[in-house]
Amino acid sequence: MAYRIFLYFGLMAVGWLLSSRGLIHKKLMNRISLVQTFFLFGLIFVMGIRVGMDEQVISSIGEIGFKAFIFAVATCSFSVLFVYLARKKFIRDVNITGGRND
Repeated sequence: MAYRIFLYFGLMAVGWLLSSRGLIHKKLMNRISLVQTFFLFGLIFVMGIRVGMDEQVISSIGEIGFKAFIFAVATCSFSVLFVYLARKKFIRDVNITGGRND
């Protein structure tokens, strides 16, 4: 397990080193987003296959969905609440248009 983590970080470090030194061709840099998207979709697809093959996950999909919904609603609600409270406490003299009230 530790070997894989070092491998991942090593590959990331090599990529960073090559790109920061300008050793990656501009055409490749422009296509990296496309390559990342392709591999991300592939990863999501494989994860879906693995989840679909797991009988325990399939049998409890309703419970998992309900918990995911509650988690998403709670996360969004508390995020909005904390941003509202932080604005009230730290940003008192800014009006809606972004200008200061002097």
